[in-house]
Amino acid sequence: MDRIWRDARSIGDLGGAMAGWLEGRIASQPGCPAGPDDETLPLVPVLARLNRRGWVTTCSQPGETGTAYDGRRWEQRAAVEGWISCRNPLLGTLIRQARATGLIVSAYGPGRAVGPSRGLVVTRWGDEPHTGFGGRPRRFQRRAELPGIGRQARQELARHGVALAVIDPVWGRDSVLWDALDQAIGHRADDTAPTKEMRTL
Repeated sequence: MDRIWRDARSIGDLGGAMAGWLEGRIASQPGCPAGPDDETLPLVPVLARLNRRGWVTTCSQPGETGTAYDGRRWEQRAAVEGWISCRNPLLGTLIRQARATGLIVSAYGPGRAVGPSRGLVVTRWGDEPHTGFGGRPRRFQRRAELPGIGRQARQELARHGVALAVIDPVWGRDSVLWDALDQAIGHRADDTAPTKEMRTL
């Protein structure tokens, strides 16, 4: 695992490292020796921007429908989850933007208890639930998340980390969530110049 993860001292440092992994500048992330999955590649720009702003995204998927290898119907909700500091003002902005757009929000951590406590199914294989996002994290999840990160970053995650998930309620739709998140961080589709966060990292 790249030393940058072990040297991380804050949730913000983890976000910078995750952005680097998404963009291929860092070879691996804790618990994942390879790069992003193929379905994640179109999402890399917005995910990297979110990470640079301090939301450490640990799992995401596009909205899509299709047929699984066994012939059953496969459905996904567009969704993303991860960790953000309760001290990061972006947290409130993300929650407000998501709600205003009709998206489902799950946020659990210091001073926050928003959304379904048991999470929400985001992938269905036939009629069976396959994957869930969000919900109130258990203690072992906080300890197990991002294994091998720096001690100080681990402590900040335990003390101030909010488990945040944003989910599109419409199965298969992929045209709302990512634009809403970009709007929350003030990014416009015609922005071509590097952001201040990118220039200073």
